[in-house]
Amino acid sequence: MQLILKSILVISVLGLFVFASSPNFNENSNIQSKDFNTYVLDTAKSKIHWNCTHFGKMKFNEGYIIIKDNEPDKVNLSIDMTSITNTDIDNKLLQGTLENVLKSIEFFNTEKYPEAHFESHSVTKTGNNNYNFEGDFIIFENGICSKFKGTLEIDQDTLHLNTKTIIIDRTDWGIYYLSANNLYPKEEEAGFIVSDSILFDAHITAYKK
Repeated sequence: MQLILKSILVISVLGLFVFASSPNFNENSNIQSKDFNTYVLDTAKSKIHWNCTHFGKMKFNEGYIIIKDNEPDKVNLSIDMTSITNTDIDNKLLQGTLENVLKSIEFFNTEKYPEAHFESHSVTKTGNNNYNFEGDFIIFENGICSKFKGTLEIDQDTLHLNTKTIIIDRTDWGIYYLSANNLYPKEEEAGFIVSDSILFDAHITAYKK
């Protein structure tokens, strides 16, 4: 009997760790009732812009937004880190070099961590269709709490969420390559500095499930 109880306890604890590791899109996106509606992200029509000295685009893998009592209650998004592209450099060789650096182990290490996530903790209305969002940006499986503003509108079964500029500090996740704050720069970093601040804005289209 003691062995059975210990096994149940171990399985329960492991279950908690699995749940905490990443968003469960399938489970949460099934929430439907008179008070709740789930809007599933259209990855083809949704996009992210990034700006860090240069600028470009990224794609979403999936996501959902839960509406409770006609107001946003929960936002969960998965970002495809392998989709990082540059759009301001005309030279294809230089453009490809920058994209490879951003995907490399020195920056976002997309081979090992192909996804990043945003999970909201709270959404506060500040005016007509205007909201403050607070939640964790999860990169390298490390969540850092951030706040940003945005607008959210629903037209029948279609939802549009547009964020204001979101600013994160890459060094919060230990990305010091080409940073002025890198205490142990590599030889090839000499003479090159890239901003620690990365600016994002997201434009999301989602449909009622």
